[in-house]
Amino acid sequence: MHNPPRVPSSASRLLTAVHRYGPLTRAAATEHAGLARSAAGQAVVQLETAGLIRSGEQRAIGAGRPSVVLAADPEGPLVVAVKAEPTALHAAAYGIGLRRDREVVRRIDLWGISPDRLVSAVLEVAGEVLQGQWQRCAGLGLAFPGMVDEAAGIAQISLVIDWREPAPMADLLRAVLPQGGPLTDELTVALVRDSTAVGIGEYGAASAGVLLAVAGERHGMGSALVGGADRARTLEIGHLCADPSGPRCTCGARGCLGLYIGGPELCAALGIAPPSTDSDAEVEEAVREALADPANAAAVQDLAGHLSRALTSVVNTVGPDEVVFTGLLGLLAAAAPEQIATGLRESVVARVRGTRYRLGRTPRAALAGTAELAFAGLLADPSKWRAASTAR
Repeated sequence: MHNPPRVPSSASRLLTAVHRYGPLTRAAATEHAGLARSAAGQAVVQLETAGLIRSGEQRAIGAGRPSVVLAADPEGPLVVAVKAEPTALHAAAYGIGLRRDREVVRRIDLWGISPDRLVSAVLEVAGEVLQGQWQRCAGLGLAFPGMVDEAAGIAQISLVIDWREPAPMADLLRAVLPQGGPLTDELTVALVRDSTAVGIGEYGAASAGVLLAVAGERHGMGSALVGGADRARTLEIGHLCADPSGPRCTCGARGCLGLYIGGPELCAALGIAPPSTDSDAEVEEAVREALADPANAAAVQDLAGHLSRALTSVVNTVGPDEVVFTGLLGLLAAAAPEQIATGLRESVVARVRGTRYRLGRTPRAALAGTAELAFAGLLADPSKWRAASTAR
C-alpha cells in the first residue's frame, strides 16, 4: 500500500522559512511558509520554546506599526559539515540559517583508507570543531569525494582516494556516535557527493529554477543538477569524452574531460607544481595568478575551449536555467568569459531557455551544502528537538 507523502507541520514550514530566508518579519515569514496567521503564531511559540528561533527587534515598515523580526536563535543547535579530500578533512559548524562558526582543517592522507578509519577521523575532526561549544549538535554531514548512494548512505567508489568497495558510511557513523555531549545518537547523519554538496550550497544564492553547478577541485572536477535543496543529483561531467583518442582515464575510457581541465591537469597546463598545501585559498591564488600571466594565454584558451565545448553538450542534455562555475573552474571561466559565452550561444537549448551562467557566490559551498542536508531532520520535525531538549 502506498503511503501518502507527509505534510510538513506549521512549525517545520516556519523554521524552514527562517532558515533559508531569514531574518524575516513575522508577516514575511508567514507568507514564505504559506501559513494562516493563527497557525504561524502557534508555530512561533513552539519554535521559541524549543530555542530554535527568537522574536527580535521590531522593524518599521513604511508608516505602519513596527513588525517583529524572526531570526535563528544564536544559542540554538549546530550541525557539523565535513568535506573529505585526498589529503585533508575540512570541517565547520553551522547554525540555523547556515551561519558558519568555527572551521577546522586536519591534514590526513585518505589514499586507501578503511571505512572504520575514515569514520574515526570524521568524528575526531567533528569533535574538534565542537570543542568549547555548549550547544547540542542536530546533524552531521559528510561530503565524499566519489560516487555515493545518498538515500542509503553508502559511499560507493572514489578513484581519487582508492576507495574500491561500497561501505555504509552513514550507518557506521551512527553506530559509533558518542552518547551525550554535543554529538549524540539523535542527530541526522547525511552522506553526499562533494560536487552535489557544492550545487546545494550554491542553490541558495541562485535565482534559477534548475541550477547546473560545475565545480573545479584540487583533486579533480564534478557537477550536479539542483532543483532545490532537497532535489539534487550528481552529474559525471568529468567523464564526458573530450577526445576519443586521448589518454586512458582511471574510469577505463579515453579522453575524459577531467583529464584536461580537472584540478591537477589544469594546474599542470598552467605550469603550477602539484599543490602541497591544504589551503584552498593558496591554491586558488596560484591559479588566479597563472591565468593572468600573458605567457599562459595559449594554455588558457585551450583549457577554456574544453570547458566551453563541454558546456554546450551538457546544457543541451539537461537544460538548466542557470550554470554556476565554482572553485578552479570558476577562475577559468572568469579568465575566458567570451569562450564560456560562446559555449552557451552554441547550445540551442540555452538559446531557447535563456540559460545564463555565473560564478560561485557561496563561501565554502561544499560545506554549506553538506550542512543544509545535515539540518534536514530538524527542519522536517522541530517537535523532536523540543522533546529531546526537554528530556535532557
